Amino acid sequence: MALTGVSNLQAQQKIASRENKKVKITGDTTQVYYTHLSNPTEPKLVDSSLYEFEEVDATWDGGKWYLSLTGLLASPSFDLVYQPKLKGGFRVGLNQFDRYQLKRDDIKYYQIKDNRPYTDLYYSQINQQNNFIKAEFAHKFNDNIYLALQYSLSNQTGYFNHQRLRNQNVGVTLRYLSNNSKYHGYFNFFTNAIKHENNGGVLQDTIVGLGTDFLATMNVNSSTAATQYNLTEVSYTQFLYNNKTDSLGAKTKASNEWSHRITYQFNRYKFFDNLPPTNGAIYGLANVNPRGVRQFIRHQLLENELSFRQAIGGSLTSAPFWVKGYVRHSWHVVHQEPITFDVHNITGGLIVQNNPQFKLKYRLEGRLTWAERQLDFFGKGRAGYDLGPLGYLQGSALFQRYQPSLIDRQLYVSWDQVWDNNLLFKQVQEINFGGSYTYKLNQKTWDLYVKGEVLNHTLTNWVYYDSSQVHQATTSVNILQVKAQANLRIWKLNLDNQVIWQPVLAGQEYVRVPELLLKHNLYFQSYIFKRSMLAKVGVLFYYNTAYKADGYAPLTGAFYNQNNFVASIDPRLDVYASFRIWQFRFFARAENLSYFIYQRNYATAYRHPVTNFVVRFGVSWRLFD
Repeated sequence: MALTGVSNLQAQQKIASRENKKVKITGDTTQVYYTHLSNPTEPKLVDSSLYEFEEVDATWDGGKWYLSLTGLLASPSFDLVYQPKLKGGFRVGLNQFDRYQLKRDDIKYYQIKDNRPYTDLYYSQINQQNNFIKAEFAHKFNDNIYLALQYSLSNQTGYFNHQRLRNQNVGVTLRYLSNNSKYHGYFNFFTNAIKHENNGGVLQDTIVGLGTDFLATMNVNSSTAATQYNLTEVSYTQFLYNNKTDSLGAKTKASNEWSHRITYQFNRYKFFDNLPPTNGAIYGLANVNPRGVRQFIRHQLLENELSFRQAIGGSLTSAPFWVKGYVRHSWHVVHQEPITFDVHNITGGLIVQNNPQFKLKYRLEGRLTWAERQLDFFGKGRAGYDLGPLGYLQGSALFQRYQPSLIDRQLYVSWDQVWDNNLLFKQVQEINFGGSYTYKLNQKTWDLYVKGEVLNHTLTNWVYYDSSQVHQATTSVNILQVKAQANLRIWKLNLDNQVIWQPVLAGQEYVRVPELLLKHNLYFQSYIFKRSMLAKVGVLFYYNTAYKADGYAPLTGAFYNQNNFVASIDPRLDVYASFRIWQFRFFARAENLSYFIYQRNYATAYRHPVTNFVVRFGVSWRLFD
């Protein structure tokens, strides 16, 4: 079924052109749409252009402005630009690998013209010891049955001693639609398995040297520490509509939707070091037992959620707005060696949102969660107005309170309690608000896209780490962010620019981020060989100001504040070339050319330097048979 004529899809593409970054979609033989379980009636178009195709990222959805340890894919990562995240209820913590895990909300449900099988293959590597594979397959066998498979593997040796990492994600999806398409059932299974050797960083703050053999001989804090993290989830989600819908929900006369989801999740986290250093260099207050250091947590979750969505004044895709209410029960069973306990959370939420074809666009959402001893909650909203040729104006706000995670509140290592903050730590409070303006102008020989955004973040009772302990801030943190993006095309020459200024106005001792970040991408893009191939050749430039970069504590999986080293990241220069022939795309990218100028390895975290100059290449191939 072709969906190119669906009116609300056209409206969404028009909105996206104003709200999102400039995407130069140059066409493909087949258009592919997908939805997520969070809103099965909102289809999105798969991008087949070369826009940021050369940006190698091991996530299912691209992450921007973040750094990973030593620049390796799938290693523990942190944001260079502060971004609020919705939290509430019981959480274990140990989030250093979150960016690389396949989750339920990442799963895409595809619709391809004529219901042909859809396969998307991706591979990139620096060398045979450092590579990344990703594959997706989807097929609608008939009007009732749809099957999808997802797989990714990051397999890396690294360049320093004891740096090996393996991250594997597997997902299986089965969807059933009744004959009248009023009932939709989604069975999802996925598993994530991560093995990471934690060397605790090198012993020198600055590294100078060109050869990779030189890097491999650098002394590190540990050659025996490792982390293993496994996450497995099985869920079944079912929707019942009061009228027929198609497989994407784009064509429907249904005005209401009942939904129920049951989920079982199993998490297993283990950190161990059989021969720990006795000087406390990487374990701080944790007791250093000559027999080894060990932290083990097993977390099981059983969750039920019931929701109801009602369109006001039309169908779910055409009404001026819709309202959704939901209630959820979560049962957590936790074995935090050596103790075992369980926690029940009750959550209720409400969402009000209009459909994208209207000039005024808004979404309001609130949620309450009864946690272990207190009420966590958030309220958030965004509202925008499409000014037509004058651009797009939007404002947003978020207010939330939530309890710190389990690891923040209590930690056991080698069967001994290291800290207990359950009665000491208060709820964290965040107030985030801001606005943005977007303007786009398309001409025959040139295009212009401009977006400006101002945000303010106030964090109270903020939880932060130093090298040996966890603390709660005694004063509020205030972060101002001014973001500017300007993309210009003149003929076939393009210049994409991003500038972020984020001064920490209060609480610099609790939050450390670079104050100024720059990213510039200058490239030439055009069809060649009688328009049979699309080519893109460019130069990428990155820079951020000096700051006290966090260190990484492998025991707790936390990035911590340190005062011994200022990470002055040298300007980084990459050059790349990418090409597309029908559904086949490939690129080659030379990274960190500025290394030949400065001849030193800059650090992504304290004593975690990046590799030398490397050449990376990647290929992507979409098949429809």
